[in-house]
Amino acid sequence: MTRKGSKAIAVAMSMVMAFGIAGCGESAAADTTQSAAETTAAESGAAETQAAESAATEEPVTLRYAWWGSDNRHEAMLAMIEAFEAKYPNITVEAEYQGYDGYYEKIMTELSSGTAPDVMQIETGWIPDIQGAGDYLADLQTLPVDLTTLKPGLLDASGMYNGEANLFPCTVGSSCVYVNTEFASAHGIDLSKVYSWDELMELGSAIHSENEDLYLMTADTDILNKLFFQPYLVQNTGVALIDEETMEMTFTEQNAADAFQMILDMYESGTLEPFGEANTFAGSMNQDQRWINGEIGAILGYTGNAPVYQDSTTAAVDVMAFPRIENAKSNGITYAGNRGAAINANSENIDTAALFVDYMMNDEEAISILGTNLGFCPTTTADKVLLADGTVGELQTKGIELAQPDSYVTNATSGNTDLATTSKDLIEEVVYGEVTPEEAAAELMEKYQEILDLLK
Repeated sequence: MTRKGSKAIAVAMSMVMAFGIAGCGESAAADTTQSAAETTAAESGAAETQAAESAATEEPVTLRYAWWGSDNRHEAMLAMIEAFEAKYPNITVEAEYQGYDGYYEKIMTELSSGTAPDVMQIETGWIPDIQGAGDYLADLQTLPVDLTTLKPGLLDASGMYNGEANLFPCTVGSSCVYVNTEFASAHGIDLSKVYSWDELMELGSAIHSENEDLYLMTADTDILNKLFFQPYLVQNTGVALIDEETMEMTFTEQNAADAFQMILDMYESGTLEPFGEANTFAGSMNQDQRWINGEIGAILGYTGNAPVYQDSTTAAVDVMAFPRIENAKSNGITYAGNRGAAINANSENIDTAALFVDYMMNDEEAISILGTNLGFCPTTTADKVLLADGTVGELQTKGIELAQPDSYVTNATSGNTDLATTSKDLIEEVVYGEVTPEEAAAELMEKYQEILDLLK
């Protein structure tokens, strides 16, 4: 292992990102340059067909497949594996599944020790750490996996790294604003309007001043980082936080200071529920009693969580467009996938592993079994199956439609775990008054640069 690789693991092992973007619809990147998947369409399809034809006559093969998730995902994945084994009786798939906590560290350890599974679920933001440590992930373009089914631009946005397709995205989506319609009606919130951050603060301040038990919005640390801080930066630039060609930040220190100040103003104006109270429900903002009881009007969230927010309160829930700065260069949110299936480059059964990934992501039988438990409509096939049977609902579809215009394409480095942890820590320090927005911005620029230097 290189000295650079050792540093990458040392930095990465201590921190984990939790980015839960999910959704269903057409990609905003449809007008970008031709993707790597499209340039290999004929080769990919032919290779997949050949692998499928030969699988039935091969000697017995055992694959290991690892993922994280909830019980619902575990049950769906096990049912999908059973169907795959029935289709290919000579292949046995050993399932290795757990919750999210500790999964990243486990995979990194197994990869470095040569004991990693053949196929594994990973997050897009982990790819630089993994490939920087040892090029452990196979290039799917060289394997019998049909990448042409992916929605336009999705592979480029979420699966490519250094010219290789290291990830088959298992989900696509974006972010939106979930709104309690009764709260909105009572306080004059126009669901058809694209509000600015300042307009939301004016509205939130007026609502809280009228009734101190009410707050326009709420957020935990992760949402503050991914759906307040980062979008504010990107709205200034229109591009991902990090330029992967130069490994430099695309935003300025002043941009960062303004973003920290915006979050602080949200709290000081009474727009956001007090941080300590909100963070009690970190990772499950739908369980916030104020939201459930109709005392919070809106939550910035991911399109894939539509059913969760819809079912968590008795009032009807609708969605509205994401807030933005004046003269924004984009809406500040991605239309992409944050996780997917990767193949161990050192697998002894790499073609069979590819056949399994292709079945899981492209076969109508597998898609029907998995439903939305693995992800939301990353392929045109998934659209056909899941939209037709009503698995994906109207609220989620509307959220996707609102998010798609003016979205931007992010990259793996911008989602790096260390960068995310740095900004989240500084956001908390700003909220608690431990540092000023200007001091936080200066420290963020310094720490980001240290991390980027390690990743170069």
